[in-house]
Amino acid sequence: MTEHSAPARPRRPLRALLQAAVVSFALVLGDALAPEAARAVDYPSWEDVLAARSNEASKQGEIARIQNLISGLEAETVAAQALSEQRGAEYETAQIAFDEGVRVSDELDQKAGEAEAEAAASSQRAGSIAAQLARSGGSNLSIALLGGSGGGDADALLYQLGALSKLTEQTSGIYAAAEQSRNSAAAIASQAEVAEAALDGLRIAAEQALAEAAAAQQAVEQMLAEEQSRRVELAAQLDVLVSNRVATEADYQAGVAERARIAAERARAEAEARAAAERERAARGGGGGGGGGGGAGGETGPIITGPGGQGWSSPLPNARVTSEFGNRFHPIDAVWRLHAGIDLVSPGGTCGANVYAASAGTVTFAGSNGGLGNAVTISHGGGRTTVYGHNTSLVVRSGWSVVEGQLIAKAGTTGASTGCHVHFETRLNGTAQNPRQVLGQYGTGF
Repeated sequence: MTEHSAPARPRRPLRALLQAAVVSFALVLGDALAPEAARAVDYPSWEDVLAARSNEASKQGEIARIQNLISGLEAETVAAQALSEQRGAEYETAQIAFDEGVRVSDELDQKAGEAEAEAAASSQRAGSIAAQLARSGGSNLSIALLGGSGGGDADALLYQLGALSKLTEQTSGIYAAAEQSRNSAAAIASQAEVAEAALDGLRIAAEQALAEAAAAQQAVEQMLAEEQSRRVELAAQLDVLVSNRVATEADYQAGVAERARIAAERARAEAEARAAAERERAARGGGGGGGGGGGAGGETGPIITGPGGQGWSSPLPNARVTSEFGNRFHPIDAVWRLHAGIDLVSPGGTCGANVYAASAGTVTFAGSNGGLGNAVTISHGGGRTTVYGHNTSLVVRSGWSVVEGQLIAKAGTTGASTGCHVHFETRLNGTAQNPRQVLGQYGTGF
């Protein structure tokens, strides 16, 4: 995770680069991310099962049907998981394209400003020379041309004429340079407008890719729950047929009971995550202060507020940064591009370490995210989002509300990673910002 400075390297033409990115993501998000047509599955009812028991051929046919449905459930779940991973990879690709668009746009704005400043400076230098010439040499030379005489004066006059010619040539050159800088600034400003227009398309593509990735992950979770409940019900129906026995009330209610169990398990997991977060916050922010004197217990730590009044803290307490925000040579993809966050490791060991929400918000994505591996994205309101990548496992799901300091994942090295760490991003309206600076303004350092 060693940083390198970016060398000068050839760039693709601006318009071709940005238009190609917009077109490619329009195609990806227009077709590949289209909602999948739901496949209607004709599951057997208990009436079908009981009716099949009266005839051996019908019974064997129903057994084969149920066995095929169970196999089909497994295949559909695997396919849904693959689709979710694909959507996550597309989300990462769209985000990288947007980050590159931001870099190009910012770079052009900077160059346009520099060219305009150079043009203004050149014009000012030329004007200063012309004014100085008018105040001194210009008037003396006119007098010499009109009334001067004598050989000595002629030599001085020739010298003045030569100096005037040089100054005029220099001034003209400076004015020409100023004009060239102005033309360059105008051309770059035109390119910047193209980049800005393309950036809007890339931002929309990234936002849509995030929504599609979150929807695909939620579909997987729903399908897993459906598979579990359906599998239990189908297994009960299969057992009745194979055993050739009378169905009981427990058989009838098997699927219903399993669905209730899954819903209760999810509610319990969310409640436990919240309770653990509150305990963690209390342990980290308050606590008894020994030797403090006659107060009624220890005082809680200061609450650092951010946008909307939330507290902000490091997602990996006491972590150190091993790779900074900025342009770098990617250690796995072997390309120069923006490292859109910072990499954090814990001095006590990072693999399996708790990863916490940096601030309160709503989980907008929790799943496979291409090179970021198992990742979580949290929206904090006001356009502010945070991203936590390379986790070994996730504790939260899309749609969950979380508080600052709530456990959201276990750190790991999934995705494009060279070792256990937390890749932590802070973004504003989709644009990556340095987490050091963002959290630093609220009193949280790394």
